[in-house]
Amino acid sequence: MNLTAAIIAKLAQGELRGDGELRLTGAAPLEKAGPSDLAFLADPAMAPGAAATKAGCLIAPAGTEELLKDFKGALVISKNPKYAFMLALRLIEETARPLPAPGVHPSASVSASAQVDGGAHVGPCAVIEDGAVISSGAVVGAQCYVGRKARVGERSRLYPGVKIMDACEIGAEVIIHAGAVIGSDGYGYISPRGSHEKIPQLGKVIIEDRVEIGANTAIDRAALEATVIGAGTKIDNLVHIAHNVKIGKNCLIIAQAGIAGSTVIGNNAIIAGQAGISDHITIGDNTVVMAKTGVMSDLGPNQIVFGHTARPRLEAMKIEVLLGKLPEMHKALNKIKKQLGI
Repeated sequence: MNLTAAIIAKLAQGELRGDGELRLTGAAPLEKAGPSDLAFLADPAMAPGAAATKAGCLIAPAGTEELLKDFKGALVISKNPKYAFMLALRLIEETARPLPAPGVHPSASVSASAQVDGGAHVGPCAVIEDGAVISSGAVVGAQCYVGRKARVGERSRLYPGVKIMDACEIGAEVIIHAGAVIGSDGYGYISPRGSHEKIPQLGKVIIEDRVEIGANTAIDRAALEATVIGAGTKIDNLVHIAHNVKIGKNCLIIAQAGIAGSTVIGNNAIIAGQAGISDHITIGDNTVVMAKTGVMSDLGPNQIVFGHTARPRLEAMKIEVLLGKLPEMHKALNKIKKQLGI
């Protein structure tokens, strides 16, 4: 890996103090970094202690130059050290975890009617069904399944064991982690004669560009049209998104959240861990649903809600405080009733 302090300074658009030719082989936390490691400091208040780090190169915020005057390695002063560190990690990752070379593994099963671009990679024991399209630069990992007429966009990556079911569409630069299932049947039944009869789920899932989907997440196909995940949205592990859901752009959906059918979520929304969203409702742009919150009715834009019935955050917090005082209030009430002879 040809990573130097000068390259880090250029990435960070920052000022370099020290040896620009210093070669770096990795990255580490401040307290564990060695002479060939890159580290970063986000909080200027931690600068006095950070001066003792053994990191070869340190990215630090503006205003810490004097506080870090005793640091012996290469120092890069940046407006946003954490972002600069992330950019450096991308370069390190390219060497530490390179993408597999283009080509189709001999053990893969690829239909004669599938289209696999010569720049794509199809790993061991993967299955590519009739009419599927795998675009340039895409990586289909070991034991993945890409169903009939499904599409995987340019430079998208399917980690081992991902299942893309029939007709589903994956955009460009999408990352889908191991065990995720895209396009499982929606949960739809009707009971006209006392037993549950399955409603055929004939739609699909559309994942737009630059979405990331965590391990073992399930996104159901629509009954007739499409379940849609908007561009730039990031979905954590173990999330369930039901049929006909429409999620906007640049949303964050955190672990174990569940979103019921036909719900629409606006752009830049955050659905925190273990939140439960009811069916056929709308959540507006920029709204935050806090962890373990249950949402049963529409929410407008720019809200922060919390609690079993999704109250405004401050109101919900006050109620939680009062709940903690219930034993004391109950005792006081009994005392008053006794005094009144009730």
